[in-house]
Amino acid sequence: MKFVLIFVFLMGFSVSFLYYLLSNQNFVPTISIHEIDWSNLFVFLVFSSTAIFSFLNIFLFFFYKLFQKNISASVRVRKSLKFSLLITFGILVAFLLHIFHIIDFVWGLGILIVLLLLFFVV
Repeated sequence: MKFVLIFVFLMGFSVSFLYYLLSNQNFVPTISIHEIDWSNLFVFLVFSSTAIFSFLNIFLFFFYKLFQKNISASVRVRKSLKFSLLITFGILVAFLLHIFHIIDFVWGLGILIVLLLLFFVV
């Protein structure tokens, strides 16, 4: 129960702070035309990846608790941490590739889904 409460608090803090920052007029991702404000981008990436990681972690933990009742709680925690970190890292890489105009975000998510299917199936 501590595990879930920690990640609920972490997700709530991240989402509320991101809501505050995105409603602030001074928090913009660009300084001028085609120039990125790296500090604002870094803060946005850290808090959004923390929120995504926390949400996936809670979701996967309850998924394992509901459908795989024969494994212990520590194994559920480790599996949910591992897979949520993997998915969050993939989304972060796809977003960074989109920012640098290397690949579109939709294509990056498609490639991530294919890689995750290959990782889980093979």
